[in-house]
Amino acid sequence: MGAREARNLERARHWEWTWNNDVMRMVDECYAEDCEVSDMLLARTFHGRAELRLIEEQMMDVDASRRMTVTKMVASGDTVALEVDLQWDEGRAPVAGAAFLTFDDDGMIVSDHSYSVDPVGAAERDPRD
Repeated sequence: MGAREARNLERARHWEWTWNNDVMRMVDECYAEDCEVSDMLLARTFHGRAELRLIEEQMMDVDASRRMTVTKMVASGDTVALEVDLQWDEGRAPVAGAAFLTFDDDGMIVSDHSYSVDPVGAAERDPRD
C-alpha cells in the first residue's frame, strides 16, 4: 500500500468519527468546497458543502442518535470503498451500506457515492425544495 492509500484510509476513519460525533465538522473537515455527494438509491446528487449541510441537518432533525460503524475499507489510488453498518432510531436493527469516497490531493472528499436504505425516512424529502 502506498502513502496515498494510507492517507486516504486515515481520512476515511476521520470521516466515520465525525459522522458519528459532529456532522457539521464532518462537512467542513472531510469534504472539499466543490464536493459532489450522490445518494445512489434515491438517484440525487448534492453539490458543494452548503447543499451537503442541508441534507445532514434534515437527517439530524429526524434522528440525531444515528451511528455508523465501518466494517471494511479498501483503498485504491484516490478512492476508498467502505462497507458500513448504520444504526438508526435506537433499538432498530442496523442496516448495511456502502460508500465510495474519492479524495483530492489535499485529502478532502471530492466525490461520495453512498448506497444505503433509510429506515427512518430521514432523507425522503429533498431539502433543496
